[in-house]
Amino acid sequence: MTKLNTALHHQTEYRAKCRSGPAYGESGQASVFLILMMGIFLLAAVGFAVDLSSVWFHRQAAQSAADASCVAGAMDMLYLNSGKIVSSPSFSPGTAGDCSSSSAAAICEYAAFNGYTATTSAASWGTSTAAGAVAVSWTFPTSVTGVKSSGGATYPFLNVVVQQKSATWFMGLLGVHSITVGASCTCGLPPGAGSPPLVILDPTTTQALWVSGGAHIVITGGPAVSIGVNSSANGSPASNSSSNGVYCDGGSGYPIDTSTAGPSGTGGQLSLVGGPATNQYCGAQTILNDPANKLWKSPQAATADPYGSVPAPTQPGAPQILTSNPVGDATGCIQNAVSSGSNGCAREDPTYGLITGIWVGPGTDSCPNTIPNSSAGTLHNVGQDPGTYVEYYGNCLEFSPGYYPTGINVTNLAGWANDVTTFQPGVYYLNGNLTVGSSSTIRNAWIGTQPSTRGVIFYFLSGGPVFSGGSGAANSNISSVPSYYLTCSGTTTPSGMPASLTGNVLASQCSAGGTYVGASSSDSYSASGLRGLLFFAAHSTTYNAVLLGAGASLNFTGALYFHNSSYADYVELDGAGSSTAYAIGNIVVDQLKLSGAGTIELGLTASSTSGSASVGIFQ
Repeated sequence: MTKLNTALHHQTEYRAKCRSGPAYGESGQASVFLILMMGIFLLAAVGFAVDLSSVWFHRQAAQSAADASCVAGAMDMLYLNSGKIVSSPSFSPGTAGDCSSSSAAAICEYAAFNGYTATTSAASWGTSTAAGAVAVSWTFPTSVTGVKSSGGATYPFLNVVVQQKSATWFMGLLGVHSITVGASCTCGLPPGAGSPPLVILDPTTTQALWVSGGAHIVITGGPAVSIGVNSSANGSPASNSSSNGVYCDGGSGYPIDTSTAGPSGTGGQLSLVGGPATNQYCGAQTILNDPANKLWKSPQAATADPYGSVPAPTQPGAPQILTSNPVGDATGCIQNAVSSGSNGCAREDPTYGLITGIWVGPGTDSCPNTIPNSSAGTLHNVGQDPGTYVEYYGNCLEFSPGYYPTGINVTNLAGWANDVTTFQPGVYYLNGNLTVGSSSTIRNAWIGTQPSTRGVIFYFLSGGPVFSGGSGAANSNISSVPSYYLTCSGTTTPSGMPASLTGNVLASQCSAGGTYVGASSSDSYSASGLRGLLFFAAHSTTYNAVLLGAGASLNFTGALYFHNSSYADYVELDGAGSSTAYAIGNIVVDQLKLSGAGTIELGLTASSTSGSASVGIFQ
């Protein structure tokens, strides 16, 4: 029995051993297979990690290149905007570009400095693009979310895109031989503190701002800096001297009064690159109304040209004969003319078309002339160059926008103190002066509901505006203009201005960017915008004239811009008696002289541009 139990025990033990695992010699095969699989997976992971690390590295490098290129391009935009350069190297703001065709652009050079030299264009980029290829391109976005643009630049934003086909190694085993790596940077000119209402651009000349006699400037409101003088002339920094950038040679009272300027109305600064270093006495008082000597700032950095990057308007076609109910027949001729022929008609040139205005009656397009017709039906001759014209009492000579090859001259209307000239909205492209004679008055021809966002811009291919003494003198027979017409919203009287304005009154166009509306500008009309350029002298011409003669007036909204590429534009404002000019906007000139025995008061109540003095990366 014992032997039987022992046998059964051995049999059970043997069977258990038979079920315990593989046969002898097979136990290592599973381990080898498992190790092999893990090894392959590990090698694949390492391979993908190497490829992805390379992609990540190229992505970071591409972003650095995009950032550097964008900032380089934006710096050119800033210098162009400030007038320090005439044109950007190999790229134009507003025109998209690609480094495959513009390798000399600063954008491309800085991309190359960071290892990204373009080998193909962005437009031809696709799945068939070879590994290692690089494309660098740029565009000019019209807006950037959350960023307010600089009103002084037509194209304030720049976007640069860098692309590269990065080669792979281990991923190529799966058919992925390259991966497109891209980076984008959006940068540009953020709004600065605001362009000063009065900017003197010449960087070196003495007496860039010259105040003589009893001339007087008053600035109210606006940004912290009221006057920017870029001249570095500093021949006598401790004294009021003609060898400095700012010079005053006598007079009474404060020649420059910014005591009510600035955002809070408690004082605006005079920012000067050169001298004098401190406020100086000029006659009985200091140059600047600043008894505590806290607003005179010298030396300071130069002020940017707020319109340096604004393009000139495209030359328009010939003016068209107006059809807004002229005093006369369908051709614009006055009825019952003294003689036949061209008397009373809008004159036309065989090459340039209409070159003079036509007569319209009181109230037509806001003609403000209300003088009674003292001799009913009687006409008087007016020598309007070219040709001889006739006029009813109480009418207005109305012009339409277009190209005027010899300028516009209303001087010969000055024989009658009731003469008024009006201008339809649009671009007036003049190859000559806008000459306004003594006793003449010029106004906007307001069309439709008043006030209007539409206004005028006078671009001077040559010459400039000349307002003779007595122009715009107050006349009870010429209706005044509510001053709220000068604002774009047209609802509230501007601070520091009377409720109504007499004399010469001109309003520029209300535009979203504060420049102008024309064929060369991307700007648009905007009731919530800013009045843009009113007078714009070509950078190639030299304006050296008395803008306002003694006793003349000019109430305006917008900007007066006179900048020659060689800083040769010299503007003089000559006051007499108590002549007063009111303005909402800027005066930007190369050099400025204020003179005369009387007083000129320029109430520059606000900057018409937001200004830009820096470059920023936004996205």
